This record gives sequence, structure tokens and C-alpha cells, in this order.
Amino acid sequence: MNVTKYLRPNLRSGAGRFRLLAAGGAVLLAGCGSSTAASSTTTTAASTTTTAALPTVTIAKPVNVEETVLGDVTNQLGYFRPAGVNVKSILLGGSSVANAALQNGSVQFTIVSASSLLLAAAHNVPLYAVGAINIGDTVQLVVSNAWLKAHNLSPSQPLATRIKGLEGSVDGTISSTDKSAMTDFESQAGVSPSSIKEESITSVTALLSALQHGSIDEFIASPPNSSVAVSGGYGSVLASASELPYAGDEIFDILVTTKSYAEAHPKIVTAVTSAISKALTQLSTQTPAGVAAMNASFPTLSSSVIKDSLSGIKWSPSMQMSQKGWDDALTLAQKSGLLKSNQQVNVQEGGIWTNQYLK
Repeated sequence: MNVTKYLRPNLRSGAGRFRLLAAGGAVLLAGCGSSTAASSTTTTAASTTTTAALPTVTIAKPVNVEETVLGDVTNQLGYFRPAGVNVKSILLGGSSVANAALQNGSVQFTIVSASSLLLAAAHNVPLYAVGAINIGDTVQLVVSNAWLKAHNLSPSQPLATRIKGLEGSVDGTISSTDKSAMTDFESQAGVSPSSIKEESITSVTALLSALQHGSIDEFIASPPNSSVAVSGGYGSVLASASELPYAGDEIFDILVTTKSYAEAHPKIVTAVTSAISKALTQLSTQTPAGVAAMNASFPTLSSSVIKDSLSGIKWSPSMQMSQKGWDDALTLAQKSGLLKSNQQVNVQEGGIWTNQYLK
């Protein structure tokens, strides 16, 4: 079965909006269909168990963003081999490609968004989530400090007041997904979409430059995008998706395999989730080791920017998933237009997700 034709290109950016990448000293963005290589180092701490004696599996990442590079980070921290598995991490061109590779057995795991899995399930592609990486939509509305000052806006004001204060502004957009995020904010605040102008921009370099020089007044992005704008002194976070009633507690990024693989190799699945869980603990508390391990994947970003961006993500060290989290993920996918009204997905436990491989 050719699953690629059923899945949108780079659904990771479609669900998780767009994320900042660093490569070759330039700040780049992972938008729809774009990606760039980050460190895929598999060197780990010394272990008494040799790699040759361990089963080897591959985790595919659709793009290099902080949530999807957990295979690299966990290897950097040295957690996989003591857990009893050798893991390789590879970069593929978007969620559709990663999920197709999972289906044909080229890889054994992917780290993608819940929306990617929901869309696959809507087309009867049998993927299986075995652990949560993070909870809640992490996108943030970044507004130029000049606009904030001129319109007396502050993050402490009610959401409706803040969004209404953007009427007449220019919103820089890269993908349809950040447009849908702005639509969500406008809807919650009772603001007409026509009152905020959209300007399409093709790269994050241009996006950040436009905000800095006043060509646009705001954009929507996820950490560390917002961290870069804030650290540059020309933007501030005015609102976060967590303020939306259905975007604060949903299952967001997930570790995915197939049900057949999980049932055939339960010990390997448990070993992988156990090791990643330890890495998530380091990231959730921004320990020096955790920051350094993440920094290895984004070497052109400073450790302070990495640490700040990590604090903007609601990591899930237990990797436990909940029914409410999946119900909210389904609601978000429907409200954003990712799933059409005639596409039904059963998100009950045991169908497309399970906690049974978590320690």
C-alpha cells in the first residue's frame, strides 16, 4: 500500500506549526516540506554491553526540532545501551516519508505529532503511539516590542484584549498551520480575521528580519523561535496556544511504531521508551547534561537559548498518555482543519495508542 499519497507532506510542521533549526551558522525554519540536518551522533557513554550484542533499531525524525531529536539526545546522554538496545536516528523528509518508512519496515519508530497519527488513522494507516514526548501545543504569538509599546499591550492582559490590540497589524506567515493558529486566537477573542493582515514570508531569516525592521508586527512560532526573537530584544511573547481551551493538555508529539512490531518485540519497545523517558526527565528540568545533549543537535544556538526554549515545552517524562489528551488532540486536529468533518477517528486506548510498554 502506498501510504505516502494519503499523508500530507511534513505533517510535523502541520501540527506543531513551524520550528527553528540551526545549520551552517544560519537560523532556518522547519516549515512545510523543509528540513535540515542536525547532529545524529550515536556515540554514547561507556557501557559494559557491546553494541554488537544488542538489537539495533532506527528512529526516524521528520524534521530536526527539539521534540523530534530525542533519539539523538538519548544517545548523547548514553541511555539506550544500558537499557538493552542500540538505536540509530535518521532524518527523513517529513512525517509522510517517516510514516511510510515505518510501514515498510525501513525504520522501527518515528517521533511525529499526534495530528500526523490522526490523519494516518483517518486513512486506515495502522500506526501505534507507545509514548508521549510532550503535552500541549507549544506555539506562541511573538509580537514586536515596538507594536506592544505603541498599543499598550501586555501578556498580563486578558486574551481578548491582547488579540484585539493587534487589529490593524501585519501577521507574518510561513505555512497554513500558523495561519490556523492565528484564526484560533482571533476566534477566542471575537476578532474578525479581516482586521489583521497576513503577509506570506518564505524563510525564517526573512521572518525574523521583517519583525525586527517593522515590515511585520507579529508571527506565530514554537520555541526556540520565540526565544531567538526575545533574546534579540525585538520581540516578546504576547500569547501562547496553551491559553486556548483545547490546546493546553492534548497529546502533541509522540513515539510511534506499528502494533505488529510492538506485539512482536515488546522488550525492545519498553527499552526504547525507558531510555527516552530518562532523557525527557533531564530536559524537563533543564539540567546541564540535558541542555548540553540538546545543544549538540543545534550547535549554532547558545546554551542559554536552548535552556530557555526547553522551558517553553511541556515535556512528559513519564511518557504516559491519557484519554483526555487524545480527545483534545482530536479536537485540535478538527478545529485546525487537518481532519475534515467526514473523517472519523476512534481515539480510544488500544486502537491507535497504548501505555502498556511504559515502565
